[in-house]
Amino acid sequence: MARTERPSVVWFRQDLRLADNPALTNAAKAGPIVPVYILDDETPGPWRIGGAARWWLHHSLESLAADLRKRGSKLVLRRGKAETVLGQIIAESNAHAVYWNRLYEPFAIDRDTRMKASLADDGVAVHTLNGSLLVEPWTVKTGSDTPFKVFTPFWTSATKKIEVATPTPAPARLTAPPLWPQSEDLISW
Repeated sequence: MARTERPSVVWFRQDLRLADNPALTNAAKAGPIVPVYILDDETPGPWRIGGAARWWLHHSLESLAADLRKRGSKLVLRRGKAETVLGQIIAESNAHAVYWNRLYEPFAIDRDTRMKASLADDGVAVHTLNGSLLVEPWTVKTGSDTPFKVFTPFWTSATKKIEVATPTPAPARLTAPPLWPQSEDLISW
């Protein structure tokens, strides 16, 4: 039996794009990928997305899925609590790593921190990247090493740290994994 390369999971969240997506770019360089979107209505609590955002999400996921198909891949859709569902997808695809772009909402930070620890305990490499901010919040602090409370001094300090990177193009081709996990149909959402 031929040896197959274990894939990485790319967890799409608010970054439903192929170009200028650090998680996708880095995972694609590492080998086969399983692109995933998880509709988690439980974790955000009162901040779950509403009707207008769901309309936008539906059309954005259709577009993302079409872009992935053009590159030899497909989008795996699942619904449920992300902490549970992501672990299931990793197990089903025999993935060795997961990549995602960071979110900064308090509920997402708490969830992601728990998930990173749990996945690392299970031997899964976790790679989180900045896919949406010019500077990470924890890198801009006052002289006494505390967060700024006033915007103007924050901005003055932040602009000194900004290093504008050239956006990365979408990968021309994506390597499919040996095993695809089950996916829900977008139309059923």
